[in-house]
Amino acid sequence: MHEVFSDAIERLGSGEKIVVATVVRTKGSTPQKPGAKLLVREDGSGTGTLGGGCVEGDIWFAAKQLMQEGGGTEYREYELNEDLAAEDGLICGGTMYFLI
Repeated sequence: MHEVFSDAIERLGSGEKIVVATVVRTKGSTPQKPGAKLLVREDGSGTGTLGGGCVEGDIWFAAKQLMQEGGGTEYREYELNEDLAAEDGLICGGTMYFLI
């Protein structure tokens, strides 16, 4: 998490656009717990992780869209059900809640 904050300070100091996504709540078995963060930079690179897989990919895409469109904070909820988990080879079966 310290790495995400350091990167955010550096990027904001240079005037670069960034988006930070945070796991704010979880239920059940999830790949990350509350407090996990992912910083997405304007060039598409990032720091941190939300647990990988298709959920992180979707959050990453949403972060890029927010930067391009200038949107505000978004709340997202993902249920890591058997179908979603099977697609990504995950063994988790909980729910994750994010602020982007």
